[in-house]
Amino acid sequence: MLYIYKVKKDESLQDVCIKYSVFKDDLLSLNNITEENVREGLLLVIDIPDGKRYVVKPFDTITKIANKFNIPEKEILDFNNISQIFLGQILYIPI
Repeated sequence: MLYIYKVKKDESLQDVCIKYSVFKDDLLSLNNITEENVREGLLLVIDIPDGKRYVVKPFDTITKIANKFNIPEKEILDFNNISQIFLGQILYIPI
């Protein structure tokens, strides 16, 4: 699924990548830009994986999230190309 995102003030490309669990090189390539082009107000196309969207809440762990959706922890981590989670991160849960 493609999503349009507007870069916020003082937000880096890396911040956007972390927020949406996407690789920097993929984001640059999809938008045909270089990292130097990223600035406040820029509209980025983000290719979001298919799946249910989940925002990590206080006291969440990958184990709690996996149990909530009844899927293996590794499946969530692999689907999002991550090895750990953090508060406020957007995860995509495979359906």
